[in-house]
Amino acid sequence: MRRAAVWKASLLAAGTCSVAMAIYHFWMPYQFHWTDKLQATPPAIAWGAIMINFCFSVLLVWGAAMTVLAAFRWAKRDALTRCAVWGMGTFWVLNAGYQALFPMPLPENLRVVGWFLLGFAVLVAFLYTVAIAVSLPTTSRDAKS
Repeated sequence: MRRAAVWKASLLAAGTCSVAMAIYHFWMPYQFHWTDKLQATPPAIAWGAIMINFCFSVLLVWGAAMTVLAAFRWAKRDALTRCAVWGMGTFWVLNAGYQALFPMPLPENLRVVGWFLLGFAVLVAFLYTVAIAVSLPTTSRDAKS
């Protein structure tokens, strides 16, 4: 497979995974009934928790959109394209690292969810790493283009 095809496939997959996680985060406060559970906390903290999750979800959608756009920019891998890919890649590496070092506290019957989320983060980090790796110059001729 040509490097451009690997770039495109890995970034399309990474962007799809990122937007899927964003959609899940938009839904998560309803799934876990955050408003009910946060009633015992000060209003500013309850508002902040929901606001932070909402803003995180919006940024993840934006990063996913930038990733999908980058997938179609093999011929023009400018600074903006590279920053978007490196930024999202770094996010997912840090996400996976954090989950590995500090696993989500889950009841025993939901332990598999934590493993799934860690595996998901590792997979998406890998997809970004593949795209970055194939975009690096391999010869002095590549470095000039």
